[in-house]
Amino acid sequence: MTTPTVFRSAKAAPGDRGQRLGKAFPERIGQVSAFYDRLFAASGAAPEDVTDWSMRAFEHISAWAPDLAEEIDGMASGAGLPLWRIAALNARTEILGRFGRAQHPECSTLVYAPHDGRPPVTAQTWDWHDGMRDGWFVWTIEHPDGRVVHTVTEFGIVGKIGVNTAGLGLHFNILGHTSDKSPAPAGPWIPVHVLARHVLDTCTSTSEAVELATATPVAASSSLTFADHAHGRSTAAAIELSPAGSALLRPREDGFLLRTNHFVERALAGGEAMGVEDPGTYRRMEVLRQRTATLTRPNGEDLVEALTCHADEGAELCCHAQPDAALGKRWETLATVSLDIAGGGLAAHAGGPCTFHLASRAEVA
Repeated sequence: MTTPTVFRSAKAAPGDRGQRLGKAFPERIGQVSAFYDRLFAASGAAPEDVTDWSMRAFEHISAWAPDLAEEIDGMASGAGLPLWRIAALNARTEILGRFGRAQHPECSTLVYAPHDGRPPVTAQTWDWHDGMRDGWFVWTIEHPDGRVVHTVTEFGIVGKIGVNTAGLGLHFNILGHTSDKSPAPAGPWIPVHVLARHVLDTCTSTSEAVELATATPVAASSSLTFADHAHGRSTAAAIELSPAGSALLRPREDGFLLRTNHFVERALAGGEAMGVEDPGTYRRMEVLRQRTATLTRPNGEDLVEALTCHADEGAELCCHAQPDAALGKRWETLATVSLDIAGGGLAAHAGGPCTFHLASRAEVA
C-alpha cells in the first residue's frame, strides 16, 4: 500500500472547487466511473437505470444542497465527463442497493466517548472492492466562513468518513433493508454520501447532526455515527437510516459505541437485508463487544488493535481480497481511519489494521 492521496481545496465557489478537483484527477475519476459501470452491470442495473437514478438524485441534491450540486457539476466539467456519471457515483449506494443483491457487509466502527471530559477516540475500517484500491483519497475543503472539512472519500464522490474543525466527526457504515428495493420515495430523497458531506459542511455538534440526518429522506440504508467534544464533554450517537424510517443509538454505559452492518433497532431489524445475506456482521459485532469490554481509557492504537482480527480468528474485521473471486466479491479493507475530534483532523492508513504499523498513512489537520 502507498500513502493515500491528499488534495486540499482552498476557499472557492462550489462549482470552481469541483472543477479544480476534476481537472486535477481526470484519470482517477474516469477509472472510478468505469469501475462502477462494471459493478452496476454486474448488479443487474441497465444503463438506462443508472442514468435515470443518477439524474433523479442530482435533481433532489440541487433542491436540497445547491452548493453540492454545483460541486458535482464542476467535477464533471473538470474531468471531462457527462454530469450523469458523477451524479451516479454520488448515488452509487442507492443504485447498487436498488438493483443488486445486498452488498457484502463492510466496515466496522469503534467510537469511545469518555465520561471524564477527554475527547472521543475513534477508528474505522472501510471494506470495499479491491478494484477501488486507488480509487479513494483524503480531501480537505476550506469554506469561506473558515470551517475546514476533511473527508476520506472516493474520487468523484463528495464525502464519506470525516471531521470538521467545528469539532464534529462522522463515521459511515452501509446497512441493508428490504425497503431499499421498494418503490422510490414519493418525495425528494438524498444520497447517503451527499448527506454525510452536508452534515460535515453545516453541523457543529452531534445533536445538530442527529437532527439533520433524521429529517432527511433517503432511498438506501446506512448508519452515520457522530462524535463531538465541547465544553469538556464528549458526546456520541449513531443514526440508523432506511427508506422505512430511522432510529437513534447511544453509547454503552462504558462509553463505547460499536457499529458493523446490521440494524440494531428492533423496529427496523425486522427488515434486515445484509445480515440475512451474510451473518458475518453479527460475528464482527460480537468480537468487537468482547474486545472492548476490557478496555479502559483506550487510545487510538488500542482501537486499531481491537479491529485487527481475521476470519480465522473469529470474525473478518480486517478483510483481504481473494484474487480468484468474481467481480463484486473481492472484498478488502482499503483504509483504516481514525478521527481527531478535538483537533479537527484525521489519519487515513492505506490498508487494514493488521498493517497499520507497516504502511504509510496520511494525516491532515
